Amino acid sequence: MKYLFRGGPLKHPLWLLVALGSLCAGAALAWHHPLWPMSVLAAFSIWCLIAAWRPGLWLFVLPALLPLLNFSSWTGWLVFEEFDILLLGALAGAYGRLVWSVRTGSASEMPLASWRTMAVLGLFGITGLLALWRGFIDAGGFSFNWFAGYTDALNSLRVFKSLGFALLFVPLLQRELKHSGQLAGQRLAGGMVVGLTVVTLAVLWERAAFPSLLDFSTPYRTVALFWEMHVGGAAIDGYLALATPFVVWALFAAQRPLLWIAAAALALLTAYACLTTFSRGVYLAVAAPLLLLGWLLWAQKTDFNARAFFGPAWRRYRPEGWRARASAVLMLALVAEVAAVLGGGSFMMDRLASADRDFGSRVEHWRRGLDLLDGPTDWLLGKGLGRLPANYAVHGPQGEFSGEVTLREEQEPSEAANVFVTVRGPPTLKRLGGQYALTQCVVNVSKAVHRVSLDVRVQHTADVYLELCERHLLYDGRCQVVLIRVLPGKNEWQNMVLPLHGPTFAGGRWHAPRLSMLSLSVVNAGGAADFDNVSLMGGYPAQPLDNGDFAGGMAHWFPLAQSYFVPWHIDNLFLELLIERGLVGLLLSAALVAYALWHLVFGRARASAQAPYLAASLSGALLVGLVSSLMDVPRVAFLLFLLLSFSLQAAQELE
Repeated sequence: MKYLFRGGPLKHPLWLLVALGSLCAGAALAWHHPLWPMSVLAAFSIWCLIAAWRPGLWLFVLPALLPLLNFSSWTGWLVFEEFDILLLGALAGAYGRLVWSVRTGSASEMPLASWRTMAVLGLFGITGLLALWRGFIDAGGFSFNWFAGYTDALNSLRVFKSLGFALLFVPLLQRELKHSGQLAGQRLAGGMVVGLTVVTLAVLWERAAFPSLLDFSTPYRTVALFWEMHVGGAAIDGYLALATPFVVWALFAAQRPLLWIAAAALALLTAYACLTTFSRGVYLAVAAPLLLLGWLLWAQKTDFNARAFFGPAWRRYRPEGWRARASAVLMLALVAEVAAVLGGGSFMMDRLASADRDFGSRVEHWRRGLDLLDGPTDWLLGKGLGRLPANYAVHGPQGEFSGEVTLREEQEPSEAANVFVTVRGPPTLKRLGGQYALTQCVVNVSKAVHRVSLDVRVQHTADVYLELCERHLLYDGRCQVVLIRVLPGKNEWQNMVLPLHGPTFAGGRWHAPRLSMLSLSVVNAGGAADFDNVSLMGGYPAQPLDNGDFAGGMAHWFPLAQSYFVPWHIDNLFLELLIERGLVGLLLSAALVAYALWHLVFGRARASAQAPYLAASLSGALLVGLVSSLMDVPRVAFLLFLLLSFSLQAAQELE
C-alpha cells in the first residue's frame, strides 16, 4: 500500500490523467482565445515542451509572469485569463515528464508529505470543492459561457481555480524541494523579484502617463496591470504585500555591487508603488512584515543560512564595507521617499482625515455581508464560492449593482441571428456615485472631435451616456462625452450618430503614452438599452473599434465600474471566507496558515533560508486581509496558495 502512494501503479495513471487533462484544457483555452488563438496555441505548445524539458522551471516562470498575463480589458474574458493557460502548460509539461520518467525507468521515488500536511491540504481541497458545488447550486445550476460575469455560475469556478491549481502543483513542489531544495527556493524568490519588477515598471508608466510621477495631490490610486480592479478591490494591495519581502532577498542575494544597485533601485520603485496606492492597508501590510523579517533574519544567525542559500560568494560580500555603507544610504533614500510622497501632496492627508468615517462605513458593509448568511447551513458551509456579489446585490440594503451588461441574441424569421448587448443602469438608485459601463480600449486615439455611430433600442425611456476618455482603468484624464435621452420606438432599432463634446486629447508624452477607452452606459435608475453596430469616427484611416457588431461575443469589450464597488467585495479576507466557505472553510484556512507560520517562525523550519521571507509574505497577506478581499482575485489568491504550499513543504523538509 505504501508503494502505491509513493509513485507506483496508482500514481502513474493519475499523473497521466493530470497531464492529458491540463494539455486538453490549455489547448481549448488557447484555441478559443478572443484575440490571438493561433499565436496563443503556438506559445502554449512551446511552453509545454519547455516545462517538460526543465520541469522545475515553473517555480520561476509562474511568479515572474503572473502580473503580466491578464489581458481582460482587451479580451473581454472575466472567468478565464492567459495566466490559466500558463498554469495548464506547466502542469501538462511537468506531469508529462513524470509519466515519461516512469515509463523509461528513470523516475525516482516521489516524496510523500507528512500526514498532518496532507490532512490539512486534503480537507481544505474538499471544502473548496463543496463550496464550488454550493456556488453552482446557488446560481441555479452549471452553465457555460466564455464571457460569463460575476453573477453567473462560472464565477464560482473563477474563484475556485486558484486553489485547484495550487493543489495540483503540490506534488510537483514536493519533488522539487526533495531533489533540489536550495535551487527551488532561489527560483521562487527570483521569480517573485522579476514579477515585482514588472509591477513597479507598470506603476511608473501609469503615473507618468496620467497624474505625473510627482503629483501626490490628485486623487489617483495606481492599479498597474491588475485589470481585476475594474470593479474595485485590492488586487495590487495583496500582490505588493506578498511580494515586497523578496526585495530584501534580492539585496542579500546580490553578489556584486552592480546587482546590489539594481536591487536597491527595485526597493525604491517598490516603495513608490506601495506609497502611490494610497492604501492605508498596504502601508501596514508592508511595513509590519518587514519588521518581522528583520527580526527573523537576525534571530536565525543569517551568516550560516545565507551562505547555504546564496552560495560561497556570500563569504566575499558580508554585510560589512561597501554593503553596509550602501545599505545606510538606501535606508535614508527610502525615508526621504516616504516623506516626499506623504508630505508632498494632499491626497493621503485627506484619506487619513476620513479614516473614522471610512471605518464606520466599512463596519456597516461587513454587517450587511454577514446578514447574507441565512440559517445554520450557510453559517457552516457558506453561500458558495463566487456568490457574494450576486447575493449582496439582491439582498443587501442599498447594495445593488450600479449596472449590468448582458450579451444577447435574437433571430427573426428567415433571417440570420443578430447578436447585440444590453446595458442596464442601477435598478433603483440614481447613478450610485459612478456608472457601470461597457468599454473598449482605443489605441492611438486621434486629437480630433469624435462621433459615435450606433444602433440603439429601448423599451422605456433611457438616459444613454457615451464618453471617450484618456483612461488606464478607473480614473479619467481628458474626456469627450455626450448624454442623450432615448425614447421608445415601437421595439425598433434607431440608428444614431452622436457627436462627442470635450477637449482634444493630449496623448501623453512619448515615453508614457496614454491609453483611451470608449464607454457606453445607461445612467437613469431602472433604465436599459440595447446596443449594436457601434463605430467610432474621428479622422481614422480605419475603424478603431473591433467587434462593434458583437458577432465575436464580448471580445474586445470590457465591463467597468467607477467609484462604486460595494457589492463586488466584502473588503475582509476572513469574512469573505466565512460568507462563501462557511465556518468550516474559515477554520481550515486559519489552521493551514497558522500551521505554516508556526513552523516558519517558531518551528524547525525557521532555520531555512527561505523562512523569513515566506513568513513576512504570508503575514503581509493576513494584514491586507483585515481590510480587503483576496480570494476573488485569482492571480493573487494563487500566489498566496503557492507560497503557503511552499512554506508547508519547506517546513516538512527540515522536520
